[in-house]
Amino acid sequence: MKRLIILISALLCLPFQIANGQVGQAFELNITNPLAFIQAMDNLNASASGQSNNPQVFLRASLANGEMDSTHNIAVVYDSFSSMDMNRIRNATSQDWANFLSIVNDISTPVAEYVFSSTGIDSGNASVVTSANPYILFIQLRVDDPTAYAEASRKLMNSGNSSNIYAHLYQIRGGGPNGPSHVLTQTANSLEELLGASPNPGFDEFLEEVSGIRTVLGTAVSQQVMVWE
Repeated sequence: MKRLIILISALLCLPFQIANGQVGQAFELNITNPLAFIQAMDNLNASASGQSNNPQVFLRASLANGEMDSTHNIAVVYDSFSSMDMNRIRNATSQDWANFLSIVNDISTPVAEYVFSSTGIDSGNASVVTSANPYILFIQLRVDDPTAYAEASRKLMNSGNSSNIYAHLYQIRGGGPNGPSHVLTQTANSLEELLGASPNPGFDEFLEEVSGIRTVLGTAVSQQVMVWE
């Protein structure tokens, strides 16, 4: 059964697709009543509109995110930007969607939102994440030379990574004038595995290669609470 949650009624959708099929929208929200929020999601899922949509939805609770006011992070993942666009068109005329928004607008406040697409660069070991509630480290980056940064990142991830951490590099669209251009996610089954691991072999070389082309804007740690797919 497909479950849907998209939290902002006016969303940026891009008119093209990428080959690797992992695109979507990410939202930082301040949710005052998480249980009511989840119930609203379940109710939407049980509706005709919810069952006709097909994204994967990941709900994460924020453990630490610096000065950002959000309590939760939500990623809505599609197989293509055209699927995202079709979903937005359906929601525009859906009473089920309108009912959903009337509830969640009272219990949540948007803090930030992005459109993302996979760069196709990852550590290749997604299967090591077996927990239903893994921990995720988000590293927000502003990259001045995407091609050079992608090459350095691919080389680092191919150099041999911690067997307990899965890493993935995403490109960000719609981040605003001071927002990130890329986000690196690192996912592990526990905080010890995520934050206690030693750097990859080749990490010092990577830092030298990217020192003049990227700036770290911030980091955040979250735990996955629920997944709808």
